[in-house]
Order: sequence, then C-alpha cells, then structure tokens
Amino acid sequence: MTLTLAPPKPRADGRTQSGVAWLYFSPVMLSIIVWVYGPLVFTAVLSFLDWNLVAPDIEWNGLTNYHTLLTQPEFGNAAWNTVKYALWVLPFATVVPCALAIALWKRPGRTSEFYRMLLFLPVVLAPVANALSWQFILDPLHGTLNQVLGILGVEPVNWLGDPATALPTIVAVTAPKVVALNTLLFGAALANVDRRTVDAARLDDATEGEITRAIILPQLRRPFILLGLLSMVVVWPWLFTNIGVLTRGGPSGATDNVYYRLYTYGFTFFDAGTASAAAIVIAVVFGLLLTFSSLLSRRFRATR
Repeated sequence: MTLTLAPPKPRADGRTQSGVAWLYFSPVMLSIIVWVYGPLVFTAVLSFLDWNLVAPDIEWNGLTNYHTLLTQPEFGNAAWNTVKYALWVLPFATVVPCALAIALWKRPGRTSEFYRMLLFLPVVLAPVANALSWQFILDPLHGTLNQVLGILGVEPVNWLGDPATALPTIVAVTAPKVVALNTLLFGAALANVDRRTVDAARLDDATEGEITRAIILPQLRRPFILLGLLSMVVVWPWLFTNIGVLTRGGPSGATDNVYYRLYTYGFTFFDAGTASAAAIVIAVVFGLLLTFSSLLSRRFRATR
C-alpha cells in the first residue's frame, strides 16, 4: 500500500502554513537583528565619529579613524601578534585533542571516562581565577615553577616579563581550555566511527598505527578542519582574559593582539571612533577568511 500526502491547505483564517512558520521564526529573527546586526550597524556608525563615550558633543570624522588606526604601529604589531597567537594555538586545537580523543576512544571503560572528566575540568574553571592562579605560579621571584626549576639547577625565568617568552607562556596558560573543549568535541565525532571496522582490522593483524591512519583519521577529516576554524573564534575571549590579568599587552606589546588593542582604544583611551573602526576591520577580515575557507571547502568537495 502506498501512502500519498495531500498538499497543505490554507488555514480557514487565510494564513498559509509557511506564514505560520515565519510567525514561529520571528522571535529568533528579531533577537538576531536586535542583538547582533543592530550593534554591528551602530559600531559601523561610531567608526565615522569623533566621540569619547561621555561627551555630549559628537563630531563627524569621516575616514580619519580608519586612517589613524591603520597607520599606528601599535595596531600593526597587535595584528602580527594575532597571527602568531593563531599559529601557536592551532596544534592545541587540532593535533593534541585529536590524539587524546582517539586514545580514549580506543580504550572505552570507567578509566577512560575518568580521564575524560579530568581533561574537561579546565573548561569549567573561572577564567579570571585561573589567570590569577597562574600569576602566582609564574612569579619570577617566588613562583612555584621557578622554585621547582631551581631544584633542578635551572636559572629563574621571567616568563611573563621577557618578550621572548611572554607570548608562548600566554598560549601555554590558555592551551588546557582549548585542548579540553576540543577533546570532548573530537570524542563526539568519534561516536560515528563504526567499531566493528576497527575490530575487523585487528583480526587481520593491522597495527594500531595502521588502524588510526587508514580507518579513523580519514573519518575525522571534516571535524578536524571545522574545529580548527571554530577554535579561531572561541579561543580569543580566553586569551583576552589571560592577557588582561597577566601582562596587559606587555612587555613592550609582545602579548598584545587586536582584541586587547580594541579594548585599549575604547576603555583606556575612551576613543570610541578608533575602537569601532578596529572592530569593523576585524569583522571584515574574519568575514573574508570565512568566505575563502567556505569557497575552498566547496572546491574540495567538488573535486572528490
């Protein structure tokens, strides 16, 4: 017996089902317009004004804020540091959590669940409290880390005061949260891998390395790329907190990035115009990067 569905009939009051669907969607659409696109438009308008957030006099500034922003060496240094942060964070967002998730997935049981819980613990720690704890650990005179290294005969290191070590130290302090979150997400992606395929490969005397390379990793290719891109969005608030508490962008701008520079323009110098121009530049650059990655992904799927 074959069942056929009749086309939807208009309601008695004249509204179609599509109209009712839009009625259900309208609160979400209204929220997005009010809380996302509304502030974006307001920021775009502010980027053309000369205003300190409190003065009643607001003047039209044209493109001066963008010219000031793009000619300041501090913003160029912050942009370059942002690229360095992204390159340092990327292995902690992809390779490390992927390896941990596969290792835990291959050995299911209570011990694996316990380790998974321990790995996720850094995500739930309060960011500011976590940064303050690291401040005590990394103190150049009385910090725990230098005292432990002193027992081993290593000279004390000014981890956050030396421009050569400050940025990698900020990344190392932030890395546990990135690794914890992405280990959980890689574990969710591994739920789609058929364990019977792995068991069949083991019966054929395949080594664990061969199973990982030939069966598991090819099925994690898309989550690998997606989580790498997603981490470039999620990680900045955690980095911002650690920079704000531990270094405030120093020493000599070594740990500054575009987000902390934007905050400095807006809430240290009270220059709303330049801060808004920085926000628009960051949004445009990220939009271009996402568009490029989307086109690249479509081209990759089309050639397969």
